[in-house]
Amino acid sequence: MASFKLRSIALSISAVCISLVANAQSGPEAPAFDENDAALDKLVEACLGMDGVGFIEGSETICYNAAIFPAEFLALAELPPADQIIISSPGGNVATARIMSRILDERGEPVTIAGQCMSACAMVLVPGVDDLRIDNTAHISVHGMVMLSFPAWYGWQRNGEEPGQTDLMTAAMGYNFPYTMYRSGKDHMTAHLEGQNVDRDYIQTVHDRMYEDARAHGCRVDPDEYWGMIDAGHLKKYLGDRITHMERFIQSWDDPANNIYKDITTPIGSQTYIFDSDYTACE
Repeated sequence: MASFKLRSIALSISAVCISLVANAQSGPEAPAFDENDAALDKLVEACLGMDGVGFIEGSETICYNAAIFPAEFLALAELPPADQIIISSPGGNVATARIMSRILDERGEPVTIAGQCMSACAMVLVPGVDDLRIDNTAHISVHGMVMLSFPAWYGWQRNGEEPGQTDLMTAAMGYNFPYTMYRSGKDHMTAHLEGQNVDRDYIQTVHDRMYEDARAHGCRVDPDEYWGMIDAGHLKKYLGDRITHMERFIQSWDDPANNIYKDITTPIGSQTYIFDSDYTACE
């Protein structure tokens, strides 16, 4: 009798294991990564050691290692054609980045993302490139919960309080200036994604993950102070064949290769974090 029960338990465990394997195999396939390119590694190393915009010495590759400001992207526009452009950037204003995105469209070279690609780099430049390459050093991160409606934005900063009719009317008329500035970024994002034929969920899904992580954390900071990492599966889902080369890059906050931002940020989720200087509001 005992032997029969043991065999039954063993069969049940085997059935569960088979079911788990079958479900794993029937789910979405994990993105396949390309082998690291030794020649690209050398160019990336040189670019990450540069400041500003210019050709990497001895190559036909442009390095853009700078924030997204007019002086820098206008310098890029004036450079002669190149084999490729390597971009590493802490980001910049979304509206400004849209101009740089148009410059990249007009130039037409392949773009390699290396090192930090933060804020407008991740939100505007990446979904605007038609021949996109991701280097193994890349850390790609969205800046802020940018897709909040006015009631959600209002309540976030007031412990869930709902706006009154006067608040709603003032916001609708554009007289709530903090929200008008916030909405400007949201409007630029949605317009940019539409213009690049990229589903708005490229941003919305990262926003939703940050929002849920922030709610679960229990301590709120300003919506602009959250950061959400973009992983390979996300890029493949929303950018598809625009990605022509993708090495295994930094996927989560605790990734061993995350050796810059880990020292100056606090995680509130596997891919959501707050800079320590902003997190002090939660202490």
